[in-house]
Amino acid sequence: MASKKLYVHFEESEPNYTSPFNLESSLTFSEIANQFCTKYNSKHGSRRTLDPKAVLCKVGSKSMQPEDLVSEHVNAGDDVFVVVNPNAITSGHAGSNGGSQISSAEAPLEKKFKVYVHYEMEATSKDANATQMFQITDGNTTVGSLIKSFVDEYNRKRGGSGKSLDAMTLCARTDSEIVVGAYDKVASKFKNNDDIWLVPIDVALKEDNSRIGIEDAEALANPIEASKRRARDKSYYYWAMPITPEAAAPREAPRQIRVREATEQERVHFKTIESYGFENADPYVKVYVTLPGVGSLPKDKFQCDFDVLSFSLRIFDYNGFNHRLQVPRLSNDIKPEESSFKVLKDTVVVRLRKGKDTHWFDLHKTRGIGES
Repeated sequence: MASKKLYVHFEESEPNYTSPFNLESSLTFSEIANQFCTKYNSKHGSRRTLDPKAVLCKVGSKSMQPEDLVSEHVNAGDDVFVVVNPNAITSGHAGSNGGSQISSAEAPLEKKFKVYVHYEMEATSKDANATQMFQITDGNTTVGSLIKSFVDEYNRKRGGSGKSLDAMTLCARTDSEIVVGAYDKVASKFKNNDDIWLVPIDVALKEDNSRIGIEDAEALANPIEASKRRARDKSYYYWAMPITPEAAAPREAPRQIRVREATEQERVHFKTIESYGFENADPYVKVYVTLPGVGSLPKDKFQCDFDVLSFSLRIFDYNGFNHRLQVPRLSNDIKPEESSFKVLKDTVVVRLRKGKDTHWFDLHKTRGIGES
């Protein structure tokens, strides 16, 4: 009679590894950790080693105790994930405001830079704790480490007064409201003086599920990911290390999981308009988007939405692609009802009616909240 097997994976970073284990009644998660790390180090020890004392075993989103019996928590064919113990996160090199990262070789940057991390739910308040500046000197500093450092400092400064934050319930977004993974390197996603906006994961999910990575299981090459989704713990999907299709365990075909239907706009792919002109022309701010021949498109190929602190210009079917200039946070307020856009032969001009008679130095909000 064939023995029953489970599949144990390490997918937090390269090199990934998967190993089958016989599902025996006496097998504990401590034994899995020890045996798996021995196998891993034997195969990949020249590139990386795993310490059994520095890892956890997870089933779905639940961290298992070392003495727990495996047979009481998994069935034959199920997946167990070996992950780095969060308590193994050590002090990193994120600058004067602190920072942390998963223990790894340092990658000193040739030129250090700073980013501003904001808690978006208090962005309009005057709470100085809602913004922190981080100096990035290490190329391996992760977005997740900044979130943890921000939360630690935020809770420390509040000293128990008011509601504290839990890093594992938050995700990070860019100015364009694109979610950035917890294990993405800050240096690869952001530039000097960029803003990083922290929002509750549930808030980001309501706005766009696909950015958190819990939609469209059909599109995944690795069926292991589908098994993770059964737990329905949204924070786990964000904070779990990214997966790769290497060493995929034999699993049932993934089923599509959709929390909600995608909106029509979400189903349309846009290229980001990265080049534009900017002019103060009181009482307006004018934005010039130059696209040769754009004026030949029909009027219904242009859309522009305005809000008090944002606007979104969309151009459809220009040279075979859809294009979008989206500014989710303007430098200052505008009057949406008095703002407009005009299409010329080779240019689209967006006219933003200033809410106050002030000079704009930038189109985007780029500095820390409350910073002079």
